[in-house]
Amino acid sequence: MVEINKLMDETEKLSLLPDRFYLVLRPMKEGVGFDMMAYDTTDPKNPVHAAYFVLKGVMEMMDTDLDRLVSLGQMAVMDKMVEIERKGGTPRTEDLSSDITKVNLGKKH
Repeated sequence: MVEINKLMDETEKLSLLPDRFYLVLRPMKEGVGFDMMAYDTTDPKNPVHAAYFVLKGVMEMMDTDLDRLVSLGQMAVMDKMVEIERKGGTPRTEDLSSDITKVNLGKKH
């Protein structure tokens, strides 16, 4: 199992595009909690970009104030769910946020 996880981690790294900062949240199978990984594919010779500080700030907030961050996310989702339900719809994940692009990777094995 450890070898499969290592292979998946390496495959993930190989799929990243250059000149980006990534924050990847991987839900745990139990349905509670997640693993977090950050990637920097920028040129290390370049000056530190403002986006790096934002990435570090989000990571720090996740370490020090995760409860508040979760509450903010829950409030945003609940507001959107209420809006959809008022219009007679049924909330679906893809309808809850216009700033998160849902990518269908096909059937999971």
